[in-house]
Amino acid sequence: MAVLKRINKTIVTNLLNTSIPTIIAFLLSDVFTIVDTILIGAIKNESIYAASLSAINISARVLLFISAISRGINVSSSTILSRYLATNDKEKIQSTLIHTIILNVFVISLPLVIICLIFAKPIILFIGNDPMIYEVGKGYYIAIIIGFSFSSFNNIMAFLTRAVGESKTTLKLETFANIFNIIGDIVLINGLWIFPKLNVTGAGIATLIYKIILFFLYIKLLLKSNSKLKIDFKYKFKYDPQMIKNLLKIGLPGSTELLSIRGANIIFTKIIAYLGTTVLAAQQICMTIFNFLVEIGNALSVSVAPLVSKCIGEEKPKTARLYIKYSCLLSLIISTIVGLILVIFFQPILNLYTDSENIKLIVNTVLLVMILAQYVQNIRDVYAGGLRGIGDTKYIAKYTILADVILKLILAYMCIYILNLNLLSVWIVTLLIELFKAFALSIKFNYRKWENIKL
Repeated sequence: MAVLKRINKTIVTNLLNTSIPTIIAFLLSDVFTIVDTILIGAIKNESIYAASLSAINISARVLLFISAISRGINVSSSTILSRYLATNDKEKIQSTLIHTIILNVFVISLPLVIICLIFAKPIILFIGNDPMIYEVGKGYYIAIIIGFSFSSFNNIMAFLTRAVGESKTTLKLETFANIFNIIGDIVLINGLWIFPKLNVTGAGIATLIYKIILFFLYIKLLLKSNSKLKIDFKYKFKYDPQMIKNLLKIGLPGSTELLSIRGANIIFTKIIAYLGTTVLAAQQICMTIFNFLVEIGNALSVSVAPLVSKCIGEEKPKTARLYIKYSCLLSLIISTIVGLILVIFFQPILNLYTDSENIKLIVNTVLLVMILAQYVQNIRDVYAGGLRGIGDTKYIAKYTILADVILKLILAYMCIYILNLNLLSVWIVTLLIELFKAFALSIKFNYRKWENIKL
């Protein structure tokens, strides 16, 4: 019993050391997004304000879609890296890092950025159903998409620093870079000092500046630090087709999952746009708040995946299961604290976003469902992280496609186009879909056949 307690204490300590900095980093990232949205609230013309928020919503959906393949490769890279860490294979660690950068940045991300810039107008008009959204938000969209050229590399580094147990480094670098994001928002959105008033375009440029600064900070980490990810030039790089095969074997199912869910979210946004630009603007506020709430599960998912993967590499499946158990408990505790704070201070927070009573009324109707959905999604993300950590990304992809691409879109379409219901109905659909996915993933993980999965 004493040994068990000691092991559990070690597990909890490892989990907290890895996950808490990641949770803080993820929440801070969303705080800066919230600040963006709040500062946009200074726009007094309600139609321009609604179009600005809608442009942010649309740009976010497109960015998440094109980053899906990249994120899947990052997950597979961190999973593979964790196993090589368990065996202290330094040459393979270097090979994993370099192959991931080449595949992710140059083969995947840059071509997608070019395509999205060429077709900017038809993309925005297709999703938003309103030419004013394009006129008001095209500058923001362009800045955000260009920023992905840098953030694709930044995301690799964020994943891999967490995989090697250096999540505090990521927190420090991202917090420092985001300071410039906030400063840029303040001076560029409102036109302070010598800077012109750029409204929502200013928010996009500020975000681009933040991503460029973070890019150079991570370059410095690779070249001039004591990090485990420092490029060691004594290892001569050799193209390894098996490494690419392993990255794609684990990463492509995860990418398929993300492409499905994020592609579905674009159609989902288009369905909501049928209700009008004001409702789409309200949805952006709802999503800004909800994304903040579910960053807890997202961060735990990212944190627990390499821990579980390392346990598999060390042939300790029982320890892997304990990491998931404690991650679920931590998710429930933090979700409750954050949820209570939101309920207590919701009206003052909402007042920061907008003066529009129409938008406030719409957002208020979905608050309770949003709170319930965040509990379910955070737990679901923990189990998803566990399954990614052991390399079983195909199962997650299968149920994600079933839930988000088929069921969610069909139900949302029925609610809006056939039954003529409001935004609340869409959020109830979201809650039901998350319940379904959480149940499916928890059943799969607890079935324990994954203990024998090999790369």
